[in-house]
Amino acid sequence: MLATSREPLGLPGEHTARLAPLPLPGADDDPAHVASVALFLERAARVRTDPAASAAELALVADIVRRLDGVPLAIELAASRLSAFSLRDLHDRLDRSLDLLGSGRPTGDARHRTLRSTVEWSYRLLSPDEQRLFRHVAPFVDGLDLESAEWLAADLGLPGDPGAGLSRLVDASMVDAHFEVRTRYRMLETLRAFGLDRIGAAGEDDESADRMLRWGVRLTTSIEAGLTGDDEPDADATLRRERANLRAVWQLARRRGAVDAAAHVVVSLYGAIAYRDLLEIRAWAEELAADPVLAGHPRAAGVHGAAAEAAYQRGDLEKAATLARTGLEQATDDLGRWYCHVPWSVVALARGSYPEAIEHALAATQVSPRPDPSGVAALAALYSGDLARARSLCDDALAGAASPTERAWAAYVAGEIENATAHAGAAEGHYRHAVRLARGSGASFLVGVATVGLLTALSDQGRVQDALRGYRDVIRYFARTGNWTHLWATLRNLADLLRRTGDDDAARLLSAAADAAPDAPAVGPAAAPARSAGAGTPLTRAAVLDAALTAIAGRVG
Repeated sequence: MLATSREPLGLPGEHTARLAPLPLPGADDDPAHVASVALFLERAARVRTDPAASAAELALVADIVRRLDGVPLAIELAASRLSAFSLRDLHDRLDRSLDLLGSGRPTGDARHRTLRSTVEWSYRLLSPDEQRLFRHVAPFVDGLDLESAEWLAADLGLPGDPGAGLSRLVDASMVDAHFEVRTRYRMLETLRAFGLDRIGAAGEDDESADRMLRWGVRLTTSIEAGLTGDDEPDADATLRRERANLRAVWQLARRRGAVDAAAHVVVSLYGAIAYRDLLEIRAWAEELAADPVLAGHPRAAGVHGAAAEAAYQRGDLEKAATLARTGLEQATDDLGRWYCHVPWSVVALARGSYPEAIEHALAATQVSPRPDPSGVAALAALYSGDLARARSLCDDALAGAASPTERAWAAYVAGEIENATAHAGAAEGHYRHAVRLARGSGASFLVGVATVGLLTALSDQGRVQDALRGYRDVIRYFARTGNWTHLWATLRNLADLLRRTGDDDAARLLSAAADAAPDAPAVGPAAAPARSAGAGTPLTRAAVLDAALTAIAGRVG
């Protein structure tokens, strides 16, 4: 016997096959040939001739079925609404889909006449505890893993094993289990909307918000601990996997004025801001640092330090220095001071203020056992001509390295030292080691920085084609992330290589643009502080990038 049901029947010998929603159109698919779109068009044709005749209209239909999760009932109900709405009007009102999609499907079963009544029917078949668990899974916009689901059930005070409640929701087709690297539980968007609606109806809005914020604080605390040790790759994977949920936590904290939770998230994710090109999280730090409600908060220094790092990463050295200085003035403990000394040290390094860079880097090592910034001090010593001190500080950085990213940073500094002393082969080995470690830990920013060093070593060994291909890739990378401080350094190095190959015009153009840029780093032991923001550039930045990539394209075989 073949039977369909919302949940398994529980019969001896029963084999269960879960029906997934209809396939959704991908970016490169022809929407008309995808099952979910085809169903919409077939049902829509019953109430309107040619419901989607143009490519633009097909694109709207594709987005509609995506937002309806490919659920056949939802698609049928939506298509029937074209008797009263234009395609654009229907698309723009899908946020009300539970109520909008109703009374339009020809059926004798009242449960199937509206999307809300269908979900309501399934919801009422759950026990009160199962209903409560279902409701409070809904705020997790990208679902949650087993560990978080078990925490949620325990926090709700539900009796029995939390896994049993989850299994019941999966069996009742209210939650989907996805077997990825770790099991993850997700809801269709229509079910999430219903769950959020039920939270409000139960008067649980404040309880739900408080729980979601506590989950975010708990998660970011765990990620912070992981990013500073050998478990860094796992912590990085968790951070990237939970970005959508962390975004929901951040928005909730800001909407509710939960400064404690917002500050905790920002400060705990300092390692993500400094070494990972998660631009959204950097924006959170700068947003919170600019909020007057932060004044006098115990984590104000940490937030300002994180925001200073974010500003540095997008090339605003002046703002980064101001944020670090402000944070240091507000610091009430050594950890807060560490968060400010570190970005101040890299800003000073970029400005060519090498004694100042060493001062702040070493001050950071004295106030906290956090990741050791001795590598910054080593670079400052190297660029100011003190090779012996640079080697000693590099050894300190390696000795204090507790995570793959910290070891990658020390390897990069060692490469810089060997490169500066004309040992290109040894430098290449250190740079490659740094790239491998940083790539494995998810520290994409450090991958870019170490790659630039590697390309100079390749250039010095006469491997021009390899270097040019590498410059093409790393220029595009820094352009994507908006890190013009390091992009200008990269373009200067490319100019040196182009000059060696005889392309003096392109080399001169790139060097002049870098020399005129206010966010370009200083050059050499006698470098002056950063230029004023009023300095002009010969070309727009887009034109400079185009010139660099064109010069590379003309020489890459």
